[in-house]
Amino acid sequence: MKVLHYVDCASLSWAVPYVAHMKALASLGVQQALLCRPGGELSRLAQEGGIPVQTWGPLVAAVPLLSPSFIQMVRNFSPDIVHTRLLSAAGIAGAWRSRLGVPVVATFDKPGKAKYYKNIDRYISCADWLKHYMAGHEGLPAEKIDVVHNPVDTARFARSEEGRKEARTRLHIADNEVLLAGTGIYIPRKGFDVLIRAFAGLCAERDDLRLALVGDGEQRGAYLKLAEELGVRNRLLMPEHFVEDVRPWLWASDIFVMPSREEGFSIALLEALAAGLPTVASDIAPFTEIIRDGENGLIAKHGEAEDFSRALGRLLNMDENQRERLVQNALKTIEDFTPEAAARQTLAVYRTVSAKVL
Repeated sequence: MKVLHYVDCASLSWAVPYVAHMKALASLGVQQALLCRPGGELSRLAQEGGIPVQTWGPLVAAVPLLSPSFIQMVRNFSPDIVHTRLLSAAGIAGAWRSRLGVPVVATFDKPGKAKYYKNIDRYISCADWLKHYMAGHEGLPAEKIDVVHNPVDTARFARSEEGRKEARTRLHIADNEVLLAGTGIYIPRKGFDVLIRAFAGLCAERDDLRLALVGDGEQRGAYLKLAEELGVRNRLLMPEHFVEDVRPWLWASDIFVMPSREEGFSIALLEALAAGLPTVASDIAPFTEIIRDGENGLIAKHGEAEDFSRALGRLLNMDENQRERLVQNALKTIEDFTPEAAARQTLAVYRTVSAKVL
């Protein structure tokens, strides 16, 4: 089976797990190529992973029929299936579906308008809640939507004691300090303002806590100001520039916090679980598809700093055996989110589409 992956961009925040997914598909015998825009890291990572790459950019992504050269791009590889990611890629591939005579599978990672998903043979949703949203709000046929969660390269994030010590030394975290961490873009929907307020509440009772917010974005100044107003600026760590590799930050941490107000899916949450961190996450989908409160992590009400303080206090006051039970259950959970697991599920979708074409 030959599959052409089409992503209408040059860089992805989740490029590493995306390429790991393709490599896992290759191990199952799927012959693949990637079509993406030139420049950026996506083509580089794919080539380093042994995936052939073609680069191309549509004339106007929002008007697919202005890019008939897409037909030649596809025919250069002669695939059995075209698999798209992102709205514009689905729109372009769907627009030329009848001319190509090649079935199209489209993956969506967040809500999008149905107009972009015309003439698609089958859909893959990165989360169960998103499947129901796209069926209920956009009218896509639920029976044609399969759920394949975005994967994380669990082995890459596994933490050793030596790695933890090196990371804490590099970040100047003392042995007696407890480091809480959150990762993501500094934008309102990530809820880092809630986390800072929750952290300040905890600091009123404990003097051994520090908080790392690992990311970059428009709200950086606002977060620093809020931390100053709440008297915890000296306990807050924020890298000055975008961090390409968050692993040392995760390895140095003791607790991971995901306070988002909304998400399509969260690779960051899976990375933290793979790093063996006990976790507190907000009560939104898709987090509740991953975290079961009290079993493999704790859940707090999104947007409510007091509830995050309560959940974090509960975690901090657990004995070592209780926290270890959460961690071990979380490590079992992420076995369902590996690139290999996602590849097996994706291959099943390809076979369903191929069988219907035949």
